[in-house]
Amino acid sequence: MSVQNGFLALLTQGPAYGSQLQSEFLCRAAHRRQLNPGQVYSTLDRMTDQGLVGSAGATEDGLPLYELTDAGREAAEAWLGAGPADGRPDWDEMQDQVLIAASLDGVDALRIVDGYRAAYAERIRYLSHEADSRALLAANRAAELGAKAAIEWLDEVTAMLAAHPGALVQPRSPERPRRGRRPARDADVEAAAAD
Repeated sequence: MSVQNGFLALLTQGPAYGSQLQSEFLCRAAHRRQLNPGQVYSTLDRMTDQGLVGSAGATEDGLPLYELTDAGREAAEAWLGAGPADGRPDWDEMQDQVLIAASLDGVDALRIVDGYRAAYAERIRYLSHEADSRALLAANRAAELGAKAAIEWLDEVTAMLAAHPGALVQPRSPERPRRGRRPARDADVEAAAAD
């Protein structure tokens, strides 16, 4: 879900094509090593089916551009306006959400950080009261240490953003990614020409 939400957040900057979203996502969420093109385009297809994005025409060389619909803008604003959706925050989702939010001008990333800090603190409190067997104790201890590590990272992000507001804000890259999905009709014409 964080890839979809990340794409929605990135589209608040304006229309983009698939490989552009992939490149921007990976640049901003640097903890991710890769995002495969199949996932990018299946996510965009799903977002289109859900009514979150629509067509914004095409680039000069025919790559389809996507833009937010009203529902997509609402979903992006909701994701950029609060911490985790439930009481069991996910480490990767947290990093995606915090880093992408902090990279966008005008987004209060500290609100997201505070939401995650509260969720992880509650998780630690819950885990410390649930250990009633050796197996559960080991599992809870691992989860508790993970939650403490998340809070430590969130504290570092808070300190950095407090000392250097806007330090992570990035404009959209002017460099054009080399690849992109061509509309189906163009791919069919190119395939026929190659035969």
